[in-house]
Order: sequence, then C-alpha cells, then structure tokens
Amino acid sequence: MMRHAAFATALALMAGGLACAQTPAETFESGLAEYRRAHQIPSLSVLVLRDGEAEVEAYLGWSDDEGEVATSADTTYFTASVTKTVTGTTLFLADQAGEIDLDRPMADAEDWRGLCEWFLDSDIPLAGGDVGGVMFPDFTCQGQTLRQVVNMQVNGEPGTDFYYNALVFARLGRWVDEVHERDFRALVRAYVLDPLEMTDTMAGWRDTRNYHVLSHLAPPFLFDGERLVKQAFPDDDFRGAAGLYMTPMDLARFDRALDDGTLLTEAQRQAMWTPPSNADGTPSEYANGWFLQDYQGERLVFHSGWQPEAYSAIYLKVPERGLTLIAFANTESLWWGNRPDRSEVHRSDLVQAFFTAYDIGQGAP
Repeated sequence: MMRHAAFATALALMAGGLACAQTPAETFESGLAEYRRAHQIPSLSVLVLRDGEAEVEAYLGWSDDEGEVATSADTTYFTASVTKTVTGTTLFLADQAGEIDLDRPMADAEDWRGLCEWFLDSDIPLAGGDVGGVMFPDFTCQGQTLRQVVNMQVNGEPGTDFYYNALVFARLGRWVDEVHERDFRALVRAYVLDPLEMTDTMAGWRDTRNYHVLSHLAPPFLFDGERLVKQAFPDDDFRGAAGLYMTPMDLARFDRALDDGTLLTEAQRQAMWTPPSNADGTPSEYANGWFLQDYQGERLVFHSGWQPEAYSAIYLKVPERGLTLIAFANTESLWWGNRPDRSEVHRSDLVQAFFTAYDIGQGAP
C-alpha cells in the first residue's frame, strides 16, 4: 500500500510540472528526482529520444553500494527482458537474410526435446496453470517453430494465442547454440551489436569483450519497506530471454538504427512489428520479441525488463511521433506488474507521466 501511495504521489508531482515547465522534455525531467526518491531507487537513468536525438538525459543517484559514485552516462544495468527486443530483431534479420529459417521446428535441437520431457512433468505454471491470475493452457510439444516461440504463441495449440512464456523464449539462444553454425552471442553481435558499435554492451557476463561494462554496473538493491538491501547479481549468462548489460545510450544506438534504416528497411520494420493473429482472429499483442499496444489511438511498441528484487527497465517507442522512452533502475521499482496475456505499458506510472508531458493518447500528434 505504501508503495502504491508513493507511485501516486510521484505521478502527481510529475504531472504537476506542466504548470511551470515550458517544454514536454522539461516537464517530464522536472519530476524525475522526486520519482526516484519516492520509489527508493539508488540509481536511475532515463532518456527520451525525439527522432533519434536525446532531449532528456537524466542520470540520478549513485551507482555503487556505498553512495559514493554518482550515476552517470557510463553507468550500466542488467536489462533483463529488454534483451528480447534485440533477440527478436536479430532472429528476424537472420531469417530475412536466409541464415536462419524461423519456420524450423524447435525440436531440431536436442535441448528442446529435453525441455519437453522435463517441462511437461514440472509444476511450473508456465507449463499450464495460474500465472499472475491468468490461466495458461497446457504446454505440449506439438512441433513448435522458432517463429511461434519468438511470437510467444507456444501454450495450448502452437501459433494460436499469446501467453508470455519467458522460459520457453530463453530456449531460442540454446537452439542457435546447438543447431546453427555460429553461437547465439556471435549471431547477435553480427547482426546488431557490432554493426552499431555498441561498445558499452556485454552479451552476458561471460562475454569476452567490453569488460569495462561490468566495472560500471550499478549493483542491485531491494527496498524492503524500511531500507535498501543489497541483492545478489544475476548469475545466468546470455540467453534468448535476458542477459544484456548496457548503458541507456547504447540502447539508444539500437533504437536509432531501427528508425533510420541502418538495421532494416521501413518495410522490414513494419513486418517485424506486424503481429500474428490469435485464435479468435484478433491481432496478438506480441511479435518478434516486442509488445504491441494500441493506446487511445496511439501505436506503442515496447518491452519491460524485470529481474525480481534486483533490476527493472522500460523501453518504449511511439513510432508515429518519433519518440522513445528508455529507463533503467537498479531495483525492481520500474516494473508495474503487466499481465502475461496482454500489453499494459500504460499502467506504469513513469509511462503515464511521460504520456502526460508529451500529450500522448490525447489525440493526433
């Protein structure tokens, strides 16, 4: 309850900045310090890009465990599921180039066949059960393809309905490692990280390049209601679902390349963000590693990042306006509890403050 009250307070303060700030950027940025304080976030980094250029660049707090090192442009974070946007884009590009066929069956990998034997007999709700108040259909190995996995359509009859199954999505990396000529890390580097010179990104903590990224990593904390408690660092390496460590500006390089034609053409970008259909004929709200949402007439493309009790992130694009919001934190406080069967980025109070400042969802841009 106290946390929700803090959310509401921070949102009101940020929205209240409309009265005194002259521009949307000033309005939004004016409330970030109070937002960080209300949410008990040690290190918070926020960017707003307009047509690829940063008009908000805020680095707030401290990025060590003793409050002595100020958060800066060099501060890095574990981005959790924001990694899926890079995974999805990489696999889409590899499919377009003819290097990987997204319609190949996941069962071509022995790892997947092993998962099927173990997962079906587990008591993990993602295999069928209550996940955050949503009943997931049973997961059965019925010839799922890479495309169905990257589109999060693997529960029940494959290719029919969207259920956010991060455990299965993570297997994409293992599939590439086992079946493809080059491993998953090399594939992501070839299609995204190296062409964009993302030198402030590590693809997992076992990456042999860009070691300096870990030296600037903001350690994770959990606010237990009274104090900040230091948490363990994530111990998984690079997977399809998570594992990128980066600065916000390196994600901005990726974002810019999505829009300016560096990574893919406009037709390819639209194809990547065109969702498959659900069983009832409605468009899915997830495609190729991206959440898709229609919010009061505005098209939104985004992904959240949530490492429970440790890190959180928001990566949100409003394509028709040329706007992007990037936010990284070394607590879970940016996470808003999105349902696993729909897109609900509007439920984030930071996103609502962004919408208010930039008049998003209030009519034509």
